[in-house]
Amino acid sequence: MTEETNGSEGSQSHLIKGRLEALSDGIFAFAMTLLVISLTVPDKATLVSSNAYALQVLINLYSGFMHYALAFLILGAFWLSQHMQFHSVRTPDKIFTWINLVTLMFVALLPFSSSFSGAFSGVPIGAMVFELNLFVIGMGLSLQWWYATDGNRLTESTLKPAYIRKVRFRNLVVPAVSLIGILFALSGNTWSSAIYMTLPVVYYFVERTFG
Repeated sequence: MTEETNGSEGSQSHLIKGRLEALSDGIFAFAMTLLVISLTVPDKATLVSSNAYALQVLINLYSGFMHYALAFLILGAFWLSQHMQFHSVRTPDKIFTWINLVTLMFVALLPFSSSFSGAFSGVPIGAMVFELNLFVIGMGLSLQWWYATDGNRLTESTLKPAYIRKVRFRNLVVPAVSLIGILFALSGNTWSSAIYMTLPVVYYFVERTFG
């Protein structure tokens, strides 16, 4: 009876983990696809058909293109990070599941914050909405990993402490950069989102330091 019960619980845990991964993959894919919607062509384009006007439209969309590229690549990094976390998690529990769901809620919100930021590129609040969204997603992933690995709560005991520590610091990269961007925006800087260009360098530094 005990073996049957343990087997049933193991199958249920595996099912929950699989469904969480599928839900996460779906929401990340949906959010990354929706990001392109922020790149809208004005209705006037159907009335004014000229090279000069087309070039002007492209120039005016530069902010939207920048936020689209940033959001897409950062979401890709978030997805990869979460995939690696799920690989290390043995049996997700209710708290882990809810942390994941709340994080995914803000993942789904990113197309809006990216579009809002592109539309209000000339004012600091536009950048802050985008940066705050990324900050919350990053902190959600950090909290998820911390909860799962604290005392090997949901992970195998064979998981190396050095790896756990490296992932913890890596998860904090985007929140830290986002916080700096928010501070720049508060000071009146309308180009604060450009700070995300430093992410490859920061990630490289973390990998070299804790790798």
